[in-house]
Amino acid sequence: MKKIIFHFKENWIRHGFETLVVVVGVIIAFGLNDWNESSKARIAEIGILNELISSLEADSSALSINIAFHNQAIKSSEIILTVLDSKGAFNDSLSRHFASINNYTTFASALGPYESLKSMGFETISNKSLRLEIISLYDQQYMILKNNERILTEDIQELKRHYYQDHFEEFQVIIPDPPYYAGKMVPNNFNELMLNKSFRYFVRTLINDHASFNLLNKMNVERVNELKRKCQEEIIRLK
Repeated sequence: MKKIIFHFKENWIRHGFETLVVVVGVIIAFGLNDWNESSKARIAEIGILNELISSLEADSSALSINIAFHNQAIKSSEIILTVLDSKGAFNDSLSRHFASINNYTTFASALGPYESLKSMGFETISNKSLRLEIISLYDQQYMILKNNERILTEDIQELKRHYYQDHFEEFQVIIPDPPYYAGKMVPNNFNELMLNKSFRYFVRTLINDHASFNLLNKMNVERVNELKRKCQEEIIRLK
């Protein structure tokens, strides 16, 4: 009887140990699998963050260039108003300024990485706050910017179609070769234009429009640069 009990205990211990080894092995296997999946997700997240940083740098550069064009429009508008108010004489440089007041831009964001993130799933970005900021920039702030850009461009094109044709030889704001925004607009009759109240109104209105739009541009440059900084910090944290 004692031999039977001893044998039973021996078998129970052996089987229990074997079971324990199997269970521990399964747990380790699951743990390794989870670690591998977590590692893959982290690598993917770092990769898309690096791509977003590159696109944000491109966007910041594009916005800064657009700001310069609209600043030139404001400067040219002020020069023209000064000449008109002082009843100055026409000179060739004014033709450049007449064109520059109509500078319009098209912001084309580098959307590739953001589109990749959408296809991967926004949850790829584990930091919820950062994820929401990325979505807000591309789906909200950029849309507001582009809508205002469209309105300004349409206003300028409206002047082109219904006003400038009666007062200028041609509408030439952009030329085919660099520096592109170097067109010329020569008045048909400068002295007559000098007395035209509607033209002064349009110039003053364009100053306000360019300035307001540039405020949006500058705000977005700040947002883009701040988001880029946060993406860089997140990469450091993930590593």
